[in-house]
Amino acid sequence: MKSGKVDLPLAVLLVTLLITGMVMVFSASAIMANSKYGSLTYFFRKQAIWGVISLILMISFSHFKYSILKRKPVPYIILGTALVLLIGLFFFGAKINGARRWYHLGLFNFQPSELAKWSLIIFFSYFLADSKKDIKNLKKNLLPLMGILGVTLFLIMLQPDLSTSLMIGVICLSIVYLGGAKIRHLGAMALLALPALVFMMSYQLQRVTTWWHALDDPLKAPYQVLQSLIGLGRGGWFGFGLGQSKQKFFFLPDSHTDFIFSILGEEAGFIGTTIVLTLFMLLLIRGLLIARKTRDHFGKFLAIGITLSIVLYALINAAVVSMLVPATGLPMPFISYGGSNIIFLGIGSGILLSISRGVREAAPASTWEEFKKDRKQRLTRMIVAD
Repeated sequence: MKSGKVDLPLAVLLVTLLITGMVMVFSASAIMANSKYGSLTYFFRKQAIWGVISLILMISFSHFKYSILKRKPVPYIILGTALVLLIGLFFFGAKINGARRWYHLGLFNFQPSELAKWSLIIFFSYFLADSKKDIKNLKKNLLPLMGILGVTLFLIMLQPDLSTSLMIGVICLSIVYLGGAKIRHLGAMALLALPALVFMMSYQLQRVTTWWHALDDPLKAPYQVLQSLIGLGRGGWFGFGLGQSKQKFFFLPDSHTDFIFSILGEEAGFIGTTIVLTLFMLLLIRGLLIARKTRDHFGKFLAIGITLSIVLYALINAAVVSMLVPATGLPMPFISYGGSNIIFLGIGSGILLSISRGVREAAPASTWEEFKKDRKQRLTRMIVAD
């Protein structure tokens, strides 16, 4: 594959989101940082360091030959490392708010579920790209692949972290579906996993029922969600201006992490939040275009997985902040404060840029003919078919 230039619109989108996140972390965290640590820039300085590291990784991996990731035993080593680290959490992980999800590493807390997410995306892409493995073969190929997914998600659920496990599951199942798996097979396995999922959700049932009742009366929403809605409502169309949020004065918990989108809405208004969400949707379009144009099947699936892992997290976070779905602990990519998240985003984004170097400007005519004839497989053919 001849190496070309990176997709410039995609690179601009990624850097814009990264810079936007730096600005918003400073604005949302300054008051808390000054109160707890005597410095307005305590959280911003750490985020700036992680942001620079993320940018360096993004640039470095954009020059990285992503095809190395599909060489044996690389996908197995990465996934095996993630599984070992997930198991190690139960012995060496830091317990925060009743959950063991992190390792303390000095400068930042490392979250193995982030590595697990990216390792599964790489492994699934590698598995589906193997011409010898027909994913429609339930017993020989699909069941073993789903078994690997199930074990990984189970370890994440035990932390407990149901929201992350569900998101990873959705991303991986989307890749498998676009890779040609039969929908009835995926549906049957989802039904088999449902009892375990319901059991694991038992500790979150109160959160779901509270959200359901709050749809009729927002005043019944949990304190954090209610304050989030107040922040979004106060912002109106144009917001109060950068740094002018009132909710960050200890009214809104996690104002610089999971609920930073509410601060964005309060300071930049509906226009500001719409611009940020538009950036993510443009990223979705660029990512899927790169996937469609890439002739390497591994690159196709990898581009789809990376793109979905960024955009779906952003949409779910925005939905939580605006009470469209029950509250979860998912951050907004590039925007929320956090070390593991932004560093792995730099790596994933760099790989996506690397894939963009090998795309062709247009798909063959035969692809478009198939696209028009087979409506049921439209999305699959548009993205992954040769």
